[in-house]
Amino acid sequence: MPSADIALSSNQLPRVASRGPVRVREDFLYTNHKGEEKDGPRKRAEKALDNLQEIIGKLLEPQEAVFYIARVVAPLSTFEQLTLGWQAYHMYGAVLVFTNRRILRFGVKTKGWRNWIWRHTLHSVRWGDVAEAKCKGLLSRTLRLKYHNGRKETYLRLNRTDAKKIQTLLAALLPDATAEATATQEMVSLCPECLTTLTRRAYQCPQCRLDFKTEKTLLWRTIFLPGGGYFYVGWKGFGVFFGFLELFFLFELGLWLGVALGLVSPPLPGPNEPPATVALALATVVAMLFLYALETGIVFLHMRRFVREFIPAR
Repeated sequence: MPSADIALSSNQLPRVASRGPVRVREDFLYTNHKGEEKDGPRKRAEKALDNLQEIIGKLLEPQEAVFYIARVVAPLSTFEQLTLGWQAYHMYGAVLVFTNRRILRFGVKTKGWRNWIWRHTLHSVRWGDVAEAKCKGLLSRTLRLKYHNGRKETYLRLNRTDAKKIQTLLAALLPDATAEATATQEMVSLCPECLTTLTRRAYQCPQCRLDFKTEKTLLWRTIFLPGGGYFYVGWKGFGVFFGFLELFFLFELGLWLGVALGLVSPPLPGPNEPPATVALALATVVAMLFLYALETGIVFLHMRRFVREFIPAR
């Protein structure tokens, strides 16, 4: 196991200090990629520690210290990038906390300008479970992890300083962690209350019985409540926006269904447009139902990812 006072810089001696209940490597956490102590890195790190204070104090083990903290975008599939666009980078924000024993991942939500809050989702991977790791890219830097079970993950939108600092950590910590492998051999989800490892798609903690939001409830809310999928996982702003869009869509669908059933007079045609017929109304209803089902399915698949990261039901 890598020691908390392992050497990381040629111009800084190892310096472990306590900040409240958390042990930190001041010589690395509060410096830039050149090993120089600056106000900027210190303020960002201390702000991150403050945002995570309710969990990180009880999470760290004896002889474990925080080496570095970086804001990233969690791994995205091609489907998520194509169907979400700019929303993906906002919704899948994460903070990686690097210690001498593991990498911790906290799901976060943007709050105001450059501020964020923890979403109470938590993941962890031991350094011994990481088979390969490297920072890559020039304009858009990424952190690529490969675990011993063969699974790969790519974290996006690293800034230049974070990429250089993380690369230094990888070179120092990975060689000394080969004996620290676990049975899972990958990143796992942890209960935010008792820190027990959670089982995929089992939405109750086996230790403290904390309930998490479920895929079944997500499905019903996505289908029957405008914006319901977004609201269920906590994205209220997106829920309001897409809820209004879905209500308008459902109003139009109801109007054309009424025309098809003869309950509503068809809208007056515009210049050079043919009058609305029952056949045209039925075709419009079928097309709109298909589009609504497609949109609902896409929303469900996106929000299901958050549910599978274990969101407390409280």
